[in-house]
Amino acid sequence: MRLFSCFCKDDKKGLPRRLSFTSASMAMGPWPVETSMCEPIINATLFFDTVPSPEALRGLVEFALTFERMSGVPVGTEGKNDWTMRKIHNIEEEKLVRVVKTSCDDDELIRVIANHMQESLREGRGELPWWEFLIIDNSGSGKSAVVLRIEHVLGDGLSLVKLFEGFLTKEDGSPVDNLVPTSMKAKFEKQKKSKWGMYAKVIPSLGKVLGLPVSKYDDDTAFSKSANKDMVYNGNRKIVVFNTVPLTFIKDIKKASGVTVNDVLFCALSMAIHEYNKLQKCPVQLKKGKKLQCRALMPVAFPRPAKETGDRSQAMRNKWCFISANMGVGIEDGPEKLTHINKVMKNVKESPVAHCQLKVQETIPPKLPLKLARQTAYDIFSRHSLVFSNVPGPDYPVLFGGQPILGCQMFFNNLIPQVGILSYNNNIHMNIIVDPKAIPQSEVLPRFYSQALVSLATSFDVSVPAEVHSCANE
Repeated sequence: MRLFSCFCKDDKKGLPRRLSFTSASMAMGPWPVETSMCEPIINATLFFDTVPSPEALRGLVEFALTFERMSGVPVGTEGKNDWTMRKIHNIEEEKLVRVVKTSCDDDELIRVIANHMQESLREGRGELPWWEFLIIDNSGSGKSAVVLRIEHVLGDGLSLVKLFEGFLTKEDGSPVDNLVPTSMKAKFEKQKKSKWGMYAKVIPSLGKVLGLPVSKYDDDTAFSKSANKDMVYNGNRKIVVFNTVPLTFIKDIKKASGVTVNDVLFCALSMAIHEYNKLQKCPVQLKKGKKLQCRALMPVAFPRPAKETGDRSQAMRNKWCFISANMGVGIEDGPEKLTHINKVMKNVKESPVAHCQLKVQETIPPKLPLKLARQTAYDIFSRHSLVFSNVPGPDYPVLFGGQPILGCQMFFNNLIPQVGILSYNNNIHMNIIVDPKAIPQSEVLPRFYSQALVSLATSFDVSVPAEVHSCANE
C-alpha cells in the first residue's frame, strides 16, 4: 500500500534522496505489530522559570523548516526500501506550536509531560511534519517546560544536536559553538587511520553482530524480567528523574580512576541496579554473582563531515547503531565493576563492531521480508535489559526563545527500560523510563545511583559535593 500517496510526485529535478533503512524502519514501524508499540518519538525537554512565548518560538519554527526532514513527511511503500521525504507546501506554522496550561509542582510536571509523550504526530494533525513544540506553561510552584516532540525517523541524537545549535544562543545573544565534542570526531578519525589494523577484527565483530538476535537472554532478575521474551507495550510507563549531578564531580572520578565520563555514569547505574536487586531480594543475583548477565544496548552515533552537516537537505538523518555492553551488575565491588566496564567499552572502541553493525543493518534487513526484519529488532531488544543513551549539550548557560534554560531531559518510550542522559551547563541530567508494574519501587534508583557515585568517589579519594551527599542520604 502506498502511504501518503498525495505527496508522491516530487517537484525537484532528479530523484529525491532515499532514506536509510534505519530511518525508513522508523517510518514503517520497527517492531512486530503484535507488540502494539507507540510511535518512536523523541521528547527533548527544556525547563524554565519563565517559559518562552508561542511568538518567540515562531522564529525557531521558521528555522527548523529550512531543514528538508523538518519540512516534509516520509513517503514510501510499506516493506520496501524506497522511502524518501516529500516536502509539504504551505505549512500552517502556528500548528507546530502547542500550548498546555497547568498549575503544579515539579513532580507533577513530569507526569504532565509523560501524559503527552504518546500522542501521535502522524494522525489527526492534517498535513504537518512529524514534529512539534509543546509548551507547558506552569503557573504553580514547579518549573515550566518546552518539549520538542520529534519522530525518530527525522533524525538521531547528533542530528538534534545540530538542530539545537540553531535554536540556542549564548546569554549575550551570540550563536552557540559547535556542540559535537571534538573527542567524538577524533575517535572516529583515529579508527579511519588505523583501518588496516581493524580489518583483522572484522570477522569476529561480524560474528558478534550476526549472533546478537540469537544470543543468550539476560538473566531473570528483579530488574531484568524474563517477560522480555514476550514483550507487549501496555502504554504504562513511569519517568524516574535522577538528581542533577555536577559534571566536574564526574570528571574528577574519571581523572582519578583513569576511565571515561561515560564509564563512570554507566558504572554508577550498574551499581544502582545491583542495589535494587538486593532490595528486592533477588535470588538470581545472589546465586550467579559476577557471572550474572545484564546487558545494555548503547546507541552509537557516527559524526558527519562538515559538508554534510552544513547542507540542510542532509544534516538531519539516522546514522547510528546499537552496540551491546555487559554492565557487570553482579560485581559487588565498585572499582572492580568500573574496571570491568572500562575494559568492555575499550574493546568496543578498539574494534569495528559498531561499523559492522551499521553496515549489517543497512544491507541485510532491507532484503528481508518486513515481518522478519521487525522480528530481528525485537529479538535483539528482548535479550537485553535496558537502553543507555548519552547525548552531549553545551557546557555553559544558553537561551532558548530568549529565556534561560534551567535544565533539560531526553525522554523516550521504549519496549525495555530507557535511560536518557544529557549534559548541560556542567551538569548531568538523567532519567530512566520503566514499566512500573515490571519494575516496582523504581523511585529508589536515583538514591542508589547517588550512593554509587559517593562510593566510587570515596574509593578514589575524590571529594563529594554536598548536593550529591544529600541525595545519597534521602
